[in-house]
Amino acid sequence: MPLNLKVGDSFPDVELTDHSNRSVSLKEIVGGRPLMLAFYRGHW
Repeated sequence: MPLNLKVGDSFPDVELTDHSNRSVSLKEIVGGRPLMLAFYRGHW
């Protein structure tokens, strides 16, 4: 389901996998600091 976020909206907490294959939450990584996400489209 796509997100319809607007400037100033909170990003929902999501689970990510780190380089050690451990699940961590976005909230745990950010620790309450401001965050900017950039998404790149391409072939990996």
